[in-house]
Amino acid sequence: MPVILKVNQVCLAEAVAPQQRVLSIHGRSGQGEWQHTQEQAIEYIENRLFSYFIIHQELAVRLVVGQAPTGEKFLKAEPDGDIPALLLQLPCLAHNPNLIPPP
Repeated sequence: MPVILKVNQVCLAEAVAPQQRVLSIHGRSGQGEWQHTQEQAIEYIENRLFSYFIIHQELAVRLVVGQAPTGEKFLKAEPDGDIPALLLQLPCLAHNPNLIPPP
């Protein structure tokens, strides 16, 4: 059973395709603040270690792994299409290499 984490903020890159804009996702758990890179989060979802969600219009919306037309994997909210629109609307936070994933 994966650990469920709420994503509150994202760190975004500039001037790239929408599927490549998310550098990392951020949140808080009982263990403190955490951040996962997009690559880590995709691996964690696929290996069922973590499950992520965001709040959109007062509802929990699950994050899933999407696939760009080029075949590249990216994070997106379940109702999103080819662009992670809901994820890109979250507040942006600077990437902090000192934060670690929760145990």
